[in-house]
Amino acid sequence: MRAFLKYLARGVLLCAGLLVLSLSVCLAAGLFWIPEAGESDAEIPKVYVIEPKEEEQAGGETQTAENTAEQGTESPAAGKTEGGEGTAASAGADAGADSRTDSGAGPVKMLFAGDLFLTDLLQTKYSQQGISAAASEGLLSVLREADIFMLNQEFPFGTTGEAMAEKEYTFRVDPGYISVLSDLSVDIVTLANNHMLDFGRSPLTETLNTLDGAGIAHVGAGENLEEAKALKTFEVNGRTIGFLGASRVIPEYSWNASSSTSGLFTTYDASALVEQIKKAGESCDFTVVYVHWGVERSTQPEEYQRTLAKQYIDAGADAVIGAHPHVLQGIEYYQGKPVFYSLGNFIFNNGTYESMLVELTFGENGTEIRLIPCVSEANRMRLLEEDETEAFYRNMEGLSSGISIDSGGRVSRQTDADVSGE
Repeated sequence: MRAFLKYLARGVLLCAGLLVLSLSVCLAAGLFWIPEAGESDAEIPKVYVIEPKEEEQAGGETQTAENTAEQGTESPAAGKTEGGEGTAASAGADAGADSRTDSGAGPVKMLFAGDLFLTDLLQTKYSQQGISAAASEGLLSVLREADIFMLNQEFPFGTTGEAMAEKEYTFRVDPGYISVLSDLSVDIVTLANNHMLDFGRSPLTETLNTLDGAGIAHVGAGENLEEAKALKTFEVNGRTIGFLGASRVIPEYSWNASSSTSGLFTTYDASALVEQIKKAGESCDFTVVYVHWGVERSTQPEEYQRTLAKQYIDAGADAVIGAHPHVLQGIEYYQGKPVFYSLGNFIFNNGTYESMLVELTFGENGTEIRLIPCVSEANRMRLLEEDETEAFYRNMEGLSSGISIDSGGRVSRQTDADVSGE
């Protein structure tokens, strides 16, 4: 018996050694990975490249390759304009004449920022000092001058709900701080991100009601799928500007909006968003897609980001704006249209970091792009000093492909050929 137990013990040790060796080989080969501390976003690794079907199909409630349910539209609150009052437009309205070449229509200045979160420290300082606690006067002036200002609201407004179990970072802000967004001159936000349901679905409802009450439009989430995927449009200077929002980063599948459940519009499968972009082209002169994607803290876009961006532009998007990595990623052109893979953090945490605003001016001669470098210090964002901007622009050129940036932050393509991103 002792001899048997001795051989059994040797066998167990041998098997354990082989198991450790096998795991080491698999890790080295990249067959699987062990998440690092702090990684809480569950990514679905495969991107489906599927041509949308001509006929709408039923079957699933949430967005899948087989579900291209009827695409609804919704009108936002009125936006600010220069030289005239902006009005919301229904996405289902007749497109009319193509104002892209209509000399009677004026230019539209759009401004985009990355992730916004209101920390406890910022809330305290804002209550004492007002909006100057969050942004410098020079930055506020830039925000006010835009016809439309859009960012990623990386939190729900709410007082209800319970924090999601086992999620490292869960965000929620009292609805009373909606005045911060108004003071920042925000016109529209995307809610399609991996924190919108941190405290469940009731704060999402509070968020929608809070934004509606403040006259701030929103995309990417709603009380059902039709609301979450709805196009929002602004009429500015005789032009119709459309916005869509979607996320490719959610912690679990249940966050998807359905025909009867609130949630997010997601784009793991691109077909539903592609269909929305195509429909937007029927009524919009310029369509912006703001998508939550990528890997946190990575300055390089994933290949699937490039794949999705191409699909969006092929469908008719005029600009693709990205967020989620919390750091800046580069800029590329595809089919003459710009892709900003990540705008990084806007006003987000208590640290010191550089960021930027992207200014798109759409007019008779096409789209002009200008980068506006910023720096955040203790949750307060200001414009970068002029003597620091040159290094910032060169860094952005290094992260990007096929572009150049002049001393004023204006972006241009280096060649006439489109950059494939391959």
